[in-house]
Amino acid sequence: MSPDVISTLDAIQPSQFTAPADRFAAKEAARRLLAALRRPLSKAGPSPSRAPALLPAADRQNPGAARTLDELLSWAHTTCEPNLLRRFLRHIAALYVIQEMGVDTWQSTPTSLALGAQETHAGEVIKAGELIGTDSQCSLDHSIPCGRNHARFLAKNGYKEPLGISSFDNYRDVFGQDFFNYVQDHPEAGGSFQGVMTSLTQYKMIWTDVYDTQHLVAGADLTKPLFVDVGGAQGFDAQRLLDRHPDLPVGVLIVQDLPEVVTTHGKEKLDSRIRKMAHDFFQPQPITGARAYFFHAVPHDWPNADVARMFAEVKKVMTPGYSKLLIYEVVLPAQGATHLMTTLDLALMSCTSGLERTEEAWRALLKEGGFKVTSISRHPMAVEGVIEAEIE
Repeated sequence: MSPDVISTLDAIQPSQFTAPADRFAAKEAARRLLAALRRPLSKAGPSPSRAPALLPAADRQNPGAARTLDELLSWAHTTCEPNLLRRFLRHIAALYVIQEMGVDTWQSTPTSLALGAQETHAGEVIKAGELIGTDSQCSLDHSIPCGRNHARFLAKNGYKEPLGISSFDNYRDVFGQDFFNYVQDHPEAGGSFQGVMTSLTQYKMIWTDVYDTQHLVAGADLTKPLFVDVGGAQGFDAQRLLDRHPDLPVGVLIVQDLPEVVTTHGKEKLDSRIRKMAHDFFQPQPITGARAYFFHAVPHDWPNADVARMFAEVKKVMTPGYSKLLIYEVVLPAQGATHLMTTLDLALMSCTSGLERTEEAWRALLKEGGFKVTSISRHPMAVEGVIEAEIE
């Protein structure tokens, strides 16, 4: 190999990328290169808790051929719900262990073939290791115990997609309670969750850089509430809106969350014009006729039936033709999801029976609740998009 190749790679500096999107594209190209160069035993493949052994690890008759979701399901040694398998394969492809060839179509790589080959024993070496992505307290409190249990839980329940917190939930299987009831009863565990939510804001784009708030404010009656951040935790998103529109009056920005979040965990200093309010989003919404009801990283914690309940409470107090429902969450592409998107999706599956949703899934969920999607704002650097909806 020419030394020029190494020199070229070593010479790349962040300052060469003037546009953030170009820097992001270069980073993803570097990840693809690293995935291609690593040997199977050195590659941090999916944890056994994230990839239950549903399928033969390699297609020995025609290794390397592209395979559809339906084909892979037909290989499974037991019944598996299609979307459950799709969520795992989407994540494994985002880690470049397999290659995504099209919508619901994947192809093996040298790494995945080696993991499935008995003669390499690579799969057993990966299984023997403990894959811990972070040493944060939240991982110790929640992610690691749930991850260890996840594969056994799915097998025990016939590989059904876990979408029912009260009846079919991995976290409940581990701790005896669902996630949110447990953290209410154990404040230290709730604190670590709020801590990781705060730290994740460092990796996310500010929502006002993704969504144009000008028309939201320009068309608002500022004698009434403008922005209600439902389940808003620390209140960062309300503060971002005020930073963008610093002349907003007192009382039009409201952050709602459970009492223990507002009083115990909500320690961030906000502008005094922002009002904090204790509220459970499954209970009747006390703020009527606001311009916008905003949910950031809340619906993805819950299965569809529970999201429908929280949106129904907001719909009751929205003014048709004026009020907007704003949702700042991951909108999964049909193909090409990033590893952060898929990691979040499987973490939600393991801990809350939640999920990240595709655009198609979001539209169907909102339509069923009596909403129409008026826009979806995206940014090439943002892992999340802003869905704007109104009463249909």
